[in-house]
Amino acid sequence: MDPSSVETASRAREDIVRIAAHMTSMGWAEANAGNISVLLPAGLDDIWDGEVESEALPEPVTAMAGRTIMVTAAWSRFRRLYLDSERDIVPGRISADGTRLITFAGSRRPTSELSTHLLVMASALERGWETVSLVHTHSTSMLALSSSDLPGEMLEDAVLRAHPEVELLLPRGVRFLEYYTPGTWELGKATAEAFAEKDCVVWRKHGILGLGKDIEAACDAVEVIEKAARILLLEKSAFGKFLGLKDRELMIAGEIPREVPEEERPEEDGGFVPPSVPEETDQEI
Repeated sequence: MDPSSVETASRAREDIVRIAAHMTSMGWAEANAGNISVLLPAGLDDIWDGEVESEALPEPVTAMAGRTIMVTAAWSRFRRLYLDSERDIVPGRISADGTRLITFAGSRRPTSELSTHLLVMASALERGWETVSLVHTHSTSMLALSSSDLPGEMLEDAVLRAHPEVELLLPRGVRFLEYYTPGTWELGKATAEAFAEKDCVVWRKHGILGLGKDIEAACDAVEVIEKAARILLLEKSAFGKFLGLKDRELMIAGEIPREVPEEERPEEDGGFVPPSVPEETDQEI
């Protein structure tokens, strides 16, 4: 086996352990909550030195054909991952025709959200990415905010307005997905479609996902959006409503949300109307 391949796989495992420990320290990984994956570089076939088994995927994932990911196992605990990393971070390979998942015989099963990891990574590869990491965790404030009855579009805009660096760090924004049954192929498809347009995805009443070309960027996305959610909840608690950045402040910063027809432009607010949270609303979070 090529020592460089072993080193690459080992480094990915260490990165996952480190991010899992951080998620635990933040209180975002209760019991066996959360899952993390890293797509290994193409061509590391020689790490598959041992007896393997395979199973059919619900649908082919052609873009992932022949690629290997390191992913947390089902029922693994982030707080123990540093102790159990060899057992609880498992490699999975997609067959050359994209139709089957290959794992080492006797290894633990990958996370129940594997479909999301595979489909999101496939979508990223199709967009030209060469490396991909995905972090899913149950961050507290965003989980609470996502349970609001407010429309997803309204929450997305409120999150971007929570503080000035949200849109700077995540320029494509966030998408709130309505509730899907966890662990399903349908959830994976919807999440991949959302990530094709956005930097971060919130599964309403379930959790948050950060995507990046490396694991640090994926973790960054989770942290930025979780901080925005916490700010919004604190504003709502203190003032009875979301405050966030106003249009005039966004204009000063050069961050105009979107143009609207001229006849709808209120002169006193700079001529732009974002889909923002109303000043007064009967809907509570």
